[in-house]
Amino acid sequence: MGKIKIYIFLFVLLLGLLFAIEATKPKPIDWSPSFNRNHKKPWGTYILFRELKNIFKNSDVETVNQTPYERLKYKFYNKSNDTSNPKKTYFFINDYVNIDKESVNKLLPFVENGNTVFISATGINSYLKDTLHFKTKYKYFYEINDSVKKEMYLTNKKLQQEKFFFNKGFKGIYLDSLDAKTSTILGYNFFKDKQYTNFARIKYGKGYFYIHMQPFAFANYHLLKDNHHLYASNVLSYIDTDKILWDANFKSGTDISRSSLRFILSHPPLKWAWRLAWLGIIVFIFFRAKRKQRIVPIINKPENTSIAFAKTIGNMYFNEGKPKDIIDKKITFFLETIRTRYLMDTQKLNAEFIKRLHHKTGVDKEEIERLIFLISNLQKEENPREQKLIILNKLLEKFYKKLTL
Repeated sequence: MGKIKIYIFLFVLLLGLLFAIEATKPKPIDWSPSFNRNHKKPWGTYILFRELKNIFKNSDVETVNQTPYERLKYKFYNKSNDTSNPKKTYFFINDYVNIDKESVNKLLPFVENGNTVFISATGINSYLKDTLHFKTKYKYFYEINDSVKKEMYLTNKKLQQEKFFFNKGFKGIYLDSLDAKTSTILGYNFFKDKQYTNFARIKYGKGYFYIHMQPFAFANYHLLKDNHHLYASNVLSYIDTDKILWDANFKSGTDISRSSLRFILSHPPLKWAWRLAWLGIIVFIFFRAKRKQRIVPIINKPENTSIAFAKTIGNMYFNEGKPKDIIDKKITFFLETIRTRYLMDTQKLNAEFIKRLHHKTGVDKEEIERLIFLISNLQKEENPREQKLIILNKLLEKFYKKLTL
């Protein structure tokens, strides 16, 4: 036991060193796209979501965890004759917004009655683009990387007082083939001496769809970098609304679980402490069980003596040379089976009995007739031969196999 204690001590000491190293190691930055309102990582929208009430004064903010179809299926939009109903804006901000056909068909009357839909995404599903008559294209830029700054600006001269240069998160996606009758260009990407439309307003009925192609501009990273928060504020200044429906359904990053275990595993020191505790429990159980467990006795498998008994009884009858006894017992067992399983009267083995047995068992009528005819004859014979016993046994086995349970 002395050596075992030394090994356990060394093992725990090693785990303690690993725990200390992990606890002091700086946590790497998570650059994965999220756009989740609860995420504080660079590409989350924690800051924007909490600033919405400052950007849109006296506006209510509702988080929607459903699809637009589920949220708007009860006609949750302005009616033309209802002036008391506030204007609403449905916000979609994500790397890719894949709004299904049913949801699009709910958003259209929502906007048509004077509301707004704001979409900022690098990818939008084709059904919405076909409905609003616009396309998106991707321009591959050889120099499009995080080290090269790309300019974005708005067409409104009042909002052109400052220039906005973006590096991280910039995508070579832009709007194309806009319908001039319903669309107004509001902003551009400017790269390599060329401008590409990245922000437009599309009129639909009494409301508008705002389509923006650079969602990373609204993420935490850019809202804290240089003057980029002004760009986001200028883009959102086009929207006039009394209530905001913030989409939390179409998001690359899911909501953070609030469970205690998730909290423990999300912090490296607590995670290592959790693992160390479990390893200690396993080591304790292993050595404790090794000392205290008793020898398990070997129990032989019980022999099945029913088959041997049946063979002995069968040989006894057969060797005595009285097949009549075996035939009577087989017939008795057969009739008892019919009575208990199918609740049939076995007093008269006639044509009516054969017909009913055929319907209840599903066995061919000819086979039943042959079996009943043999049984009726054997019941009348006093000393039947062994050959008839063999025939009866074969017919009975064939009948039992075909019974419908």
